Amino acid sequence: MASIFSTYSTGENRVTASFLAVLRALSLDRMQRLLGSLMEQSEFELIRFENQPSKGGTGVPDAMIQSSIRLLLETKIVRDAVRVPQLKRHLERVDEATESVALLLVLTPDDSRPTEIDEVKDSRVVWASFAMLDQAIDEMLGDKYEVVSEREAYLLRELQNMLAAEGLLANSNDVVIVAARNAWPEYNDFHAYVCQPNRPFQQVARIGFYSKGVIYPLLPKIVAAHEEVEMRKGLHQEPLGALVDHLVETGKRPEGGLFKVLILSTPDSPDTVHLPAPIPNDKKSKTGKPTAFTMGQRYVSSEALAIAKTTSDLD
Repeated sequence: MASIFSTYSTGENRVTASFLAVLRALSLDRMQRLLGSLMEQSEFELIRFENQPSKGGTGVPDAMIQSSIRLLLETKIVRDAVRVPQLKRHLERVDEATESVALLLVLTPDDSRPTEIDEVKDSRVVWASFAMLDQAIDEMLGDKYEVVSEREAYLLRELQNMLAAEGLLANSNDVVIVAARNAWPEYNDFHAYVCQPNRPFQQVARIGFYSKGVIYPLLPKIVAAHEEVEMRKGLHQEPLGALVDHLVETGKRPEGGLFKVLILSTPDSPDTVHLPAPIPNDKKSKTGKPTAFTMGQRYVSSEALAIAKTTSDLD
């Protein structure tokens, strides 16, 4: 399926223009949340709204709307492409900014923070990966308290599809952990994962399941992926056909509906990785409240999962 961004220019300009196009289409709250996630600043504000501001003058107006931020964006579409001289040139523009807050966001496909970011020794330079952007979108769309419009959700998913098609999301994390209140028992029942059609995933080998405060200890291999499967008996070849027939016959999926289906290795298959034990979630919010490890999907490495005692070991 062609991306809605396919008419944009190629290379870094295409990726940057696509990202900006989606940001412009988002509401202010969604834009602030997405950028704040990339910069690991949950309190990030592009515009501040304040009732009856009393500081800074003798009069007290009824309200104040204030904005004073400049955010420069440098995008790389290949790994290990960040260079110190270029960062320093960008920082000269940051120095010239008249806004009270000026930052340089460097967005790259690297698995970890480029050493060049640390070499410039400037806290105004912030790095994020496209995988982090992909995960931030998943968490926002999976947040039941975040009111995302149909149009916003469509554009965000299209951006994810484009990033995946450009090969910007592949990394050393070879396992996707999905929220699995229903998916975990379904895996044990029919050894598959069923979700909305064309749901984007990074290129991973395995899937894991998170529910009831733990990551379950089985990591089945993704044997086959089918993006748009019509739930209709007798329509598909084996093994997909047997699965679809079962889902329709048992009423687990409505007949005629479209779903993405991942065929997975069975629990007793040698292709399924068995962790030593379930991994309990000890993740907390900045205010200290318990929070879910993921509400949508999150990527980790099988090596890290094999030695983790709690989910904080995966950060």
